Amino acid sequence: MALLALIATAEAMLFSVSRAKHGQIQRRQVLMGEDVNSVHALPVIDDYLRRKTASASRFQAFAAAKVTQICRQAVHTRSFELLVLHLIRSAIHRSRKKLSISQLEVTR
Repeated sequence: MALLALIATAEAMLFSVSRAKHGQIQRRQVLMGEDVNSVHALPVIDDYLRRKTASASRFQAFAAAKVTQICRQAVHTRSFELLVLHLIRSAIHRSRKKLSISQLEVTR
């Protein structure tokens, strides 16, 4: 009986580890843009852009693929996150500054 419980436990652990590994691989593929059949695909926009770029040369397609690859690598860094945070903070600061100037003009 103990042997049967041990086998069932080992099977459950193997299934759990396998599922976790699969989820990790899938997450990496989505984040790095390697999964072309992604759940996050936008078919209407994809079809529209595919029609618009149908006459692109092979060099243009190659250049677009390389630029996209570099952008994906840059976006998945802490530096990019900090850059976006800085842009948000400076935009809010600019907005507040502009608002305070317009309030001063109204009160005069």
